[in-house]
Amino acid sequence: MVAVETCAPCVEIALEEPVEILSPKVVELRSKIHDETYINNAIQRIAQVISKKLVENPEELKLSS
Repeated sequence: MVAVETCAPCVEIALEEPVEILSPKVVELRSKIHDETYINNAIQRIAQVISKKLVENPEELKLSS
């Protein structure tokens, strides 16, 4: 798509707009990040995985100093 910009006095300049080609997966993920329910479920799942790791093997997640 080409946009046309008018400058004074009546001079038109064609500006090339970048064409963005996205995979279907990227389009799907972009829509999901705006869905509050999806984000809340993702946060809950991350918390569950971390909690499970802490219970199973707390030494694995210790920070080394």
